[in-house]
Amino acid sequence: MHPALRTLILGIVAVGLAGCSTPNPRYQSIYRYEPPADSAGQACLEKCGQKMEVCQQRCTADYQTCLADIAPLVEERYGEALKRYAAELDRYRWELEHYQLYLSMRWRDSIWYGHGFYHPWPEPYYFPPVAPKKPTRDEAFDRLRKERCEVECGCQPIYDACFLACGGKRIQEVRCITDCPEGK
Repeated sequence: MHPALRTLILGIVAVGLAGCSTPNPRYQSIYRYEPPADSAGQACLEKCGQKMEVCQQRCTADYQTCLADIAPLVEERYGEALKRYAAELDRYRWELEHYQLYLSMRWRDSIWYGHGFYHPWPEPYYFPPVAPKKPTRDEAFDRLRKERCEVECGCQPIYDACFLACGGKRIQEVRCITDCPEGK
């Protein structure tokens, strides 16, 4: 190998490895809450806490109601998934049968024609089929739960507005969470 080419290749590899080893720090915004110091502000904050608790209880009740409401839909979606699976399984069996036929014909033809002779079957471009994955009721339930029931209730913005109205301060801080530079 020419020395200049070898030097170029080693340089590219070194730069690539250096790029892999350089960490990229990730940062996250967090909020620090400073409550008001006066007694009126403290009393006001108690009401904010009560509002937050009521909101969270409503949110939990809505979530439980949603879970009960999606139960019949889960069965429907699971039934549809089983029908799709049955069709995919039939297709898989058909493809597997044809793949096995292909292998047997290819083997017979390679014996018949021998090496170096005309071969009517394409070489290894025909891969075995992949079996479909059988769906589960839990997968249908989880998908529907995420789509329909896991919604943001909006309790935190309500609490934050109340907290600020009572005289509290919400201070944003940016902190490094991974691959942090030294000393920070």
